[in-house]
Amino acid sequence: MKFINVLIIALMLLVGTAMADEKIADTQNALPNLNTLSVLSGTLDENSPTYDRIFGGSVSLECASQVIDSSQNGMYFALFCIEASTSDPIEIIVDPTGTNISDTVMTLYCDPFDPGDASFNVVSYDDDGGDGLLSAFTIADGITLTPGDSYFLVLSTFGTGAMGDFVINTSDNVTECGTVATEAGSWDSLKASYR
Repeated sequence: MKFINVLIIALMLLVGTAMADEKIADTQNALPNLNTLSVLSGTLDENSPTYDRIFGGSVSLECASQVIDSSQNGMYFALFCIEASTSDPIEIIVDPTGTNISDTVMTLYCDPFDPGDASFNVVSYDDDGGDGLLSAFTIADGITLTPGDSYFLVLSTFGTGAMGDFVINTSDNVTECGTVATEAGSWDSLKASYR
C-alpha cells in the first residue's frame, strides 16, 4: 500500500510539473497608451544569445519572485538595461503592430541578470499579459522601480527556435540605461559594465 501511495504522489508531481508550462487563457489584452511611451526594439535570430527560461512567479519588488525552471530550454533572448525616472508604476508592453513573433515572454530582473541562473533576481515574469500571446507588464501589476537603479528586461520566445522582430512600448518613466552588448566576450565582463 505504501508503494502505491508513493507511486501516486510521484505521478501527481510529474503531471503537476508538466502542466506548469501550459498556456492559460489570456484575459488581459493590454495595449500601450500611445500618448506616453518609449520604444525598445530588436530582432531575435540565430545570432541571438540563448538561455533556459523560467516560468510563473508573482511580482516581487524585493527581486525574489518564486519562479520555476521551464521545460523550454535554449530560447533566443534580447536584453535591455532599463531604469525608472520616477517611483510611479511602470508599463512595458510588447506592441502587436511591430512584432512578428507570435508568442513572447518577458522577465524583469534586478541587477545583475545571470543567464546561467535565470531564476535569480526576478522582479516579475509575464507570458500572455498583452495582446493575444504577447507579453505585458501593466500599471495594474503595480511594478515600481527604484529611480536610478539598473534593472534588466529580457524578452524571449515561449518556445525554442522561434525568431522574428519585436517592438516593446514602455511608459515614459522607463528609459534605457544604455546599450547591452550580448556578443561580449563573457557574461562576467557584461555584468561588470553595469555595476
